[in-house]
Amino acid sequence: MGKKVFVSYKHSDSSVQSLTGYCNNTVRDYVDYLINNTLKNDVYKGEGDEDLSDFKDGTIENHLKDKIHDSSITIVLISPNMKDLYKSESDQWIPWEISYSLKEIKRSDKTSHTNGVLAVVLPDMHGNYDYFIEEGTCSVCNSGTIKIDILFQILRKNMFNAKVLNRSNCSDCDSYTEGKRSYIEYVEWCDFIDDKDYYLNRTVIIRDDRWSYAITKEVQ
Repeated sequence: MGKKVFVSYKHSDSSVQSLTGYCNNTVRDYVDYLINNTLKNDVYKGEGDEDLSDFKDGTIENHLKDKIHDSSITIVLISPNMKDLYKSESDQWIPWEISYSLKEIKRSDKTSHTNGVLAVVLPDMHGNYDYFIEEGTCSVCNSGTIKIDILFQILRKNMFNAKVLNRSNCSDCDSYTEGKRSYIEYVEWCDFIDDKDYYLNRTVIIRDDRWSYAITKEVQ
């Protein structure tokens, strides 16, 4: 049986690489690809791209409960312009979708559990990932740099948030060794579609060990 997957993304972001056979030239093409291929055997829960600025908190809450309550994994598609810098984060969909994915929400006689959350980084218009992941920035240990400033705060706070983090012995950078690091891990699109089951299963393992992480659930 497939996993129940909800996908959070910026529908109109066109700063991503075009996908052959798809015509929107936006992040929506990647969602369509997932539905048609990678998530074909998984239950896909719908998304929205509406403007929250005129909504009341109760409307937002009910709308997101309807969409996310029955899912178990949330995939967040990271794209170069996913965040509108001219709007408050509380007026954008993605932070709220992540927040409700992380909360345990009671609805009628059923309480939803905290979702596992995976950040899938999409390639930019030139097919590169360096707007978010810069490889080999440390000359000593060859570790990379994650440019978390492009992310919403609720995403940033749930990365490198293990209660026990193992720092490397590198004298030149502040990197971490393998082990528990982030409740929301990230993976490049090309790697995700090559081995989707591995990354979804890993997300479930992290979710089931969620008490090992200091999880932030509120939109700031």
